[in-house]
Amino acid sequence: MSSKHQKWILLLWGTSLSLLYLILHTYMYTQLQPHPLPKKMVTVGNIHSKTASQRQTRKPKTLSDFQDTDFYRTIIDNNLFRPLGWTPPRPQEPYRLLGTIIPIDAKLPPKAIIQNTVRNQTYIVTIGDTLDTDTFVTDIQTKHVTVKKNGQQRQLTLKSRFLQRR
Repeated sequence: MSSKHQKWILLLWGTSLSLLYLILHTYMYTQLQPHPLPKKMVTVGNIHSKTASQRQTRKPKTLSDFQDTDFYRTIIDNNLFRPLGWTPPRPQEPYRLLGTIIPIDAKLPPKAIIQNTVRNQTYIVTIGDTLDTDTFVTDIQTKHVTVKKNGQQRQLTLKSRFLQRR
C-alpha cells in the first residue's frame, strides 16, 4: 500500500473513532440527566386518574427525612444488624407519681407528690403548679394526676404496690 492510501485509512479511522466517541458521549449525557418523574396512575374504583393528589417524592436532605421516606422504612425497621428479638426502647416518662393527698376539708387543695425521674427531684404540687417550664398540673385525683405539656394531657397513675388511706 502506498503512503497516500495509508493516510486516507488513518483519516477515516480517526474520523470514525471521533464520531463513535461523540455518539457515546451524547448517549451517556442524556442517560445521566435527571428526568422528570412520570405521573403515577391512581386507581379509584374502576377509574384511572393522573390528576389525583399525590404526595410528591423528594430527595431526603437530613437523616430524619431519610428515615421518614416510605421506601427506606422497611430497611430501617428490619435492620439486619440488630440482634434477634430486638424491640425498640420505650420512651421513659419523665415524671412518676409517688402519692396524693386528698384532704377531707374542702377548703384545702389536693396535693400530689411527683418525682422527676430525669433529675431525681421530688415535688409537692397542687392544681396549677408547674413542674418545668411547659408542664403543669391540671387535675389531682386519689390514684392519678393529670399533667399538661404543650397542649397534650397525660395521666400519671399511682402504682398499685403503694397503699393509700383516705
